Amino acid sequence: MYKWLFLIMITPMILSSCGYFNSGQLNNVGLLLEGTIHDETWGRGAYLGSLNIKEEQNVSALLRENIDNYREAEEAVQDFASQGVNLVFGHGVNFGRMFEQMNEYHPDIQFVYFNGQTFDRNITSVNFDGYHMGFFSGMLAAEMTETNQIGVISAYHHQGEVQGFYEGIQAVDPTINTTINSVNSWHDQQRAMMVFDQMLDQNIDVIYPAGDGFNVPVIRAAEQHDIYAVGYIHDQYDVAPETVITSTVQEVEGLYLEIAQMYNEGTLPSGIMNISFDQDYIYLGEYGDDVPIHLAAHIDEMIEQYIETGRLPQ
Repeated sequence: MYKWLFLIMITPMILSSCGYFNSGQLNNVGLLLEGTIHDETWGRGAYLGSLNIKEEQNVSALLRENIDNYREAEEAVQDFASQGVNLVFGHGVNFGRMFEQMNEYHPDIQFVYFNGQTFDRNITSVNFDGYHMGFFSGMLAAEMTETNQIGVISAYHHQGEVQGFYEGIQAVDPTINTTINSVNSWHDQQRAMMVFDQMLDQNIDVIYPAGDGFNVPVIRAAEQHDIYAVGYIHDQYDVAPETVITSTVQEVEGLYLEIAQMYNEGTLPSGIMNISFDQDYIYLGEYGDDVPIHLAAHIDEMIEQYIETGRLPQ
């Protein structure tokens, strides 16, 4: 099926106090994960991205998993530094706070993390804007529901893709009931499955599990209950082709390599880089087997119109 990929247009926002670029010359790269590389989505994508850097840049790639506090992060960074690492990725928003506390002690290391507002001379935040991919997947979900009951299990209430998903549903049919519950964790599978079971009692027939640590188990449960699901982070069509109607994809593997190349060339900004829907790194995944061809074409057409005009369907 057709998958939307768009040209890269990374927009750095650099305040005057941080308005210069790094000197470059990548030595080795380090990766800190809040979770594990075995989560099949967010963590695995980061790991594959670091392996891309290792292969393409001919450098060492070091990894530390399950980092959830400053002491562990600082110990890992000290170890990275002793092994010649000068580019460290923290794969999550919480690393911004940690990097802010330690960056002055490691002036020769460039720190990169995701989806935060903290930055400094040697700290870059990469922000994924998930609203628009959420919007179009919500429109598709609204067209696929038969019970007019759609469920969302989010990690946190503030996720842009969740807001977009809800508003995409409303744009198609404001009478559809959308139940949104947050588990306040990216990784709490037990809580997410409990919420899923509760939503089944509400007769949902489409579920959007927007959390990288629990979306695959929820998709597999949706397949068992013969309801539809929207994938998250990766294109998850292959998980359950007749269940996953599309996925809201954040392509971190390629982005990691792009960032490393920018750093090596001395063009990586210290500041905030916004990654939006109209590029290679955020897009809708493959349409599921049950999505009618005419509906897939309609969604594609609306996406194309949005790319051309910047205006969402009303």
